[in-house]
Amino acid sequence: MQLFTNDEKQIIKEALTIYLQMAAQQMHPQMLEQLGEMAKNILQKADKAGTGADDGEKSNKPHNISDEWFDNVCVNCESLDYSGCTDSVTAKFPGKCDPILKYEFEKNRKNK
Repeated sequence: MQLFTNDEKQIIKEALTIYLQMAAQQMHPQMLEQLGEMAKNILQKADKAGTGADDGEKSNKPHNISDEWFDNVCVNCESLDYSGCTDSVTAKFPGKCDPILKYEFEKNRKNK
């Protein structure tokens, strides 16, 4: 899963704004309203997926997962979604999923 930077989120917001302005010239007001709601949902999803929280926290970082694990493993894991980790092992035993264990094994092997 790819996370968005604040700059990337700003580009998405600006692109949607321009798109809505162009659509306003061609669409029926009711359809434009629906399109506006969809754009709002896209921006909310981008905020949830991004790293732009002011305190530096990742909005979808699983509970009891270190920043190192999150940045090096979880960000690229298929089990990570907007609500956090969907892996059942990680939910019960944070840090004990296969991708994190493999990362730690490789890290320890390189340090020897």
